Amino acid sequence: MRGKKYLNFILTINAILLTCLLWVQVADKAMFSESAEAQVRDRRPGTRNPNEVGPPTIFPNDADQRERGIDQMKKMNQTLEALKNHIESGALKVEVSNADQFGG
Repeated sequence: MRGKKYLNFILTINAILLTCLLWVQVADKAMFSESAEAQVRDRRPGTRNPNEVGPPTIFPNDADQRERGIDQMKKMNQTLEALKNHIESGALKVEVSNADQFGG
């Protein structure tokens, strides 16, 4: 009996959701809003001068952002290469003074 009530409940919820979906697809007008508005930026992205007016966008320049990311990766690669060369040169020495405490 309990399983039958649960099945009826789930089928009812499913029917309600399908009805809502059908209504949204059939309705001629938008449900929540007739129009959309975008936020407008007062100045061009990346500039400090507030008098420079640029295109009305809220997103930063993707190409500049990508270029900065590439430059940072190149610097990181240079730093890792220098660290690798330093380790391979033998100038780095590691000494374990309490190895007996680790049971080795």
